[in-house]
Amino acid sequence: MAELTTIELDNYTVDRRPSIKEADRVKLWVRSGGRCAYCNKYLLDLVYGVNVGEMAHIVGWTKKANSPRGEADTPLNERNLVENLILLCAEHHKIADSKEAIEVFTVDRLALLKKNHEARIFRLTNLKDDSESVVIRLLGNIRGATVELSQQRAMVDLLDCDNKFAHFLDSFDKQGVEIDLTTLPEPEENWHNYWAMGKLIIDNAFHIIIEGVKKGRIRHLSVFAFSRIPLLVYLGYKLDDKIPTLLFQKHRGNTESWVWPEDGDDIEFEAIQTQNSSSSNVSLVLNISGTIELSTVPDSDDQNIYVLRPKNVLPTRDTVRKRQSLENFTKTYHDFLSQIEVDHKSCLEIRLFLAVPLTVAVVCGRGIMRNVHPSLTIWDYNGQTYAPALTINSRETN
Repeated sequence: MAELTTIELDNYTVDRRPSIKEADRVKLWVRSGGRCAYCNKYLLDLVYGVNVGEMAHIVGWTKKANSPRGEADTPLNERNLVENLILLCAEHHKIADSKEAIEVFTVDRLALLKKNHEARIFRLTNLKDDSESVVIRLLGNIRGATVELSQQRAMVDLLDCDNKFAHFLDSFDKQGVEIDLTTLPEPEENWHNYWAMGKLIIDNAFHIIIEGVKKGRIRHLSVFAFSRIPLLVYLGYKLDDKIPTLLFQKHRGNTESWVWPEDGDDIEFEAIQTQNSSSSNVSLVLNISGTIELSTVPDSDDQNIYVLRPKNVLPTRDTVRKRQSLENFTKTYHDFLSQIEVDHKSCLEIRLFLAVPLTVAVVCGRGIMRNVHPSLTIWDYNGQTYAPALTINSRETN
């Protein structure tokens, strides 16, 4: 296309296309972090140091028919200002201005893209040195269902929820710490082998975590986990409480977000004893997201049975909707473990039955102190009855 030599403005004519002022160029590059607002591509060639970014107009720089989005009301003398410019790579600049995509890349869409990208860059570059968190993603099947969790989703949710930058340690597939349990068959097919294989996969994945902690590369963890409850308890046990850790909950509904909502009630919890026994045997039933009837607890005649439940509300799937509710549960659970040391000094094992959200399961494992608390045997429903799945904090584990 031949270069235009004259341009009709509102009430005057210039000889050539108006140039973008240096101040606006600098502002755009700084605000955009040198990255494409659409695909996040780094726009400085790392081999030759060549600038490969392009400053695109949201509203075209003239009102002529061939000017993309040029018919908008933005005054012509404001169209070269930084507010009307978006930094793109060459590929997406071409697409955004093409006739085929012009109805998709509208003024409003490009303006929102610019706003969100520049806001994200500002937040990321405003993070302090201690704002990095290593992400652990554990994904498995829950009765045939699983979820997807990309690095991008974990990165965005961690930034939105806690203003932290996600770091993914190298693994065999260069996708960070990925604990993949989705290849395991359903536990009902081979009960004992399922839990043994799940533990082994978690153990193998934790080698890189343990090494990172020893070398001081890992100072904070963020955990996104979706799997059968006993394996989440085991995950929590492997994490313990020595490294600051954030837990993220997959929330129900159409959204893919793992961000903790700010709305909802802060739920308190209580642990009550529902059955006394002269023995030192203890069973703990967690009725948090649902209710386990005590009549379904196997071999309960000689058990001291405790129920940990929400105060003044019925257990539902949204009981632990807010992070504060999870913290409240954590305190009640820790208090219960401490009280067991006082009331049942000879207790060597706690049997655990759980109707809980996924993050609560992780908390249950994480709260166990090695060589201090009794061992914890997690029972799970096998389709017919409750059966022991796995044990943590036993001599074999230690």
